Amino acid sequence: MKIAFASCMNLRPGHAQVVWDKIAAHQPDYLFLLGDQIYMDFFPHLEEPKDWGVDQFQQVMAGKYSEQWNTPGFRELIAAVRTRQGQGGGVYGTWDDHDFAWNNACGSQVPAAKKDVSRALFTEFMQVNPPGAGIFHSVPLSHAGQRIGKAIFLDTRWYRDEPGDQKTLLGAEQFAFLEQELKNEQGFVLICAGTPIRATGNGWMRYQDEYAKFRRLIQGRHTIFLSGDIHENAFLPPAGETKMFEVISSGAFVTKYKFAGHRENFGILDYTPTATDIKLFDKNGLDKHNIIDNASFEHREVR
Repeated sequence: MKIAFASCMNLRPGHAQVVWDKIAAHQPDYLFLLGDQIYMDFFPHLEEPKDWGVDQFQQVMAGKYSEQWNTPGFRELIAAVRTRQGQGGGVYGTWDDHDFAWNNACGSQVPAAKKDVSRALFTEFMQVNPPGAGIFHSVPLSHAGQRIGKAIFLDTRWYRDEPGDQKTLLGAEQFAFLEQELKNEQGFVLICAGTPIRATGNGWMRYQDEYAKFRRLIQGRHTIFLSGDIHENAFLPPAGETKMFEVISSGAFVTKYKFAGHRENFGILDYTPTATDIKLFDKNGLDKHNIIDNASFEHREVR
């Protein structure tokens, strides 16, 4: 089973998104898009959508989705993965701030009408049917025709408050969903979210109560957490009492700050029954390479 994962693509006219052809060359079975599939705002126009009416917000967001989904390379990659999986499957994801509403958007501060627009367009283009108010959902994963586990996609924007130890990040409804999804799953587990945990100073650890609750849910479980957001690649081995690797590929078509087209970052997770091979790529080729032993959950870096 081969999963390609990427995040953060700020479409600019006249700039080719060559990263999708690079991903396609790996012939992935799945494509996971982990946030900022579009940019409703970008420097120096951050947070402008706050001031738009709902109609303008909807028109701009729909236009950006349509442009990105019709981008050469991206369009063909999605079609190839869905054909490979059959029945329209294989392409899944979650959102982050720029495709949810605007830079650093917290759901508690975004008007309900704009949240409804975002959810409707996300579910339309990603072709998912989330069970709750946000976009959290799960999908089964298969290897060689056999079900091996699941990928759980979390929503770190819909319920989110401004940071604080006792503030909300996931919310009660989503925690109940996550607990149920993990309860009877003994197989391979991926947890995916738009906001990283440890790889950013603006992540889960700013919500200490919910972060502690999350750690209790995954206590002792072999888990790989995939995320985006930071416009960089990162591979973080388990820390503390968890047995969770945090892996980030961010910057498929965006720079760290202002101009687009220089990053070309993506990841490939290649699962076999004995090991999970994780490769992170940038514009120069292979960036980081680690292999996780599925039995011991120890890893080795490949140089």
